[in-house]
Amino acid sequence: MTSDDLERVRVADAPDLGYELALAGAQLADRTSNRRMTAWRLEAARGWSPGHSRLFDLYTYLYMPAFFGEIAKATPPRIDTESPPAAAHLRDLARSGAMTPFTRALADGDAGAVTALSGILTDLRARALDPYRRRITSAVANACGTASVRAAIGGTDGLLNSLHPWIRWDGRVLCLNTVLDAEESLDRRPLVFQPTALATRIMFDPLAESVSVIYPATRGAITRDPDLGPVPQGLVPLLGATRAAALVAVVRTPAVTTGVLAATLGVSAAAASRHATVLRESGLIVTVRQGQSVHHTPTRLGKDLVQGSLAATRSLE
Repeated sequence: MTSDDLERVRVADAPDLGYELALAGAQLADRTSNRRMTAWRLEAARGWSPGHSRLFDLYTYLYMPAFFGEIAKATPPRIDTESPPAAAHLRDLARSGAMTPFTRALADGDAGAVTALSGILTDLRARALDPYRRRITSAVANACGTASVRAAIGGTDGLLNSLHPWIRWDGRVLCLNTVLDAEESLDRRPLVFQPTALATRIMFDPLAESVSVIYPATRGAITRDPDLGPVPQGLVPLLGATRAAALVAVVRTPAVTTGVLAATLGVSAAAASRHATVLRESGLIVTVRQGQSVHHTPTRLGKDLVQGSLAATRSLE
């Protein structure tokens, strides 16, 4: 990596939900999956239809599908097996001798197989991704924030040597502990590090316009998003949507920590702290530090504001 390459290094601050969805399938396909994923895996596999296991035909030890981005959206279109990423993946499966009747039908553009895959992925998203979106977003935002701090302190060298134990930088070559032995030159493409909540190993994805390195965003367990409940619409013009949600979360969970507040809102700890600061300066919450943790509790004004807004909303229903 040259000095020019180092200037193009960045860490993504938002999740790639297509990767997260593809990794969800990989975690379910791998029965020896990482222990920190155990609770998530049990939840995601509950009620899983045996027929949906055809999804696993798309995975091998070396290849993982990289065309789930569209289906990860809130209102997904039907999967497009003729897109360049899908076609490339199916070609890789064919070259490796890993084709099955299902993947062969997908490669041939069979309408029934395409419809089946779209249905399987929509169900997977509903089980394995949607209930965890805010937690995933928060984990990725925190990983990016931590990386930014390390870059500010130690420059790019400090950043590259602190992202993950399986990522090593010797000042000239970036070494990744991956399942595939390969050498890749950036050739003036930007290097993007993508923290990924459902990842348990290092992967890299060399594309025409950039090279992405996927690495675990957290070492902790992935748990379901807490129930945020409805935010009174009268508070949104006054405080803004996220800050109103933060106040409601503090009212509903007195003494909530900044970390839990961040996960509840789906933001970084730094962003949650900034929202809490504004609420505290407005007299709506009080903040107390206990050891390494910071706890937030609503004031009487904060409680009255939320409860009054909720009552007003109910009276209009």
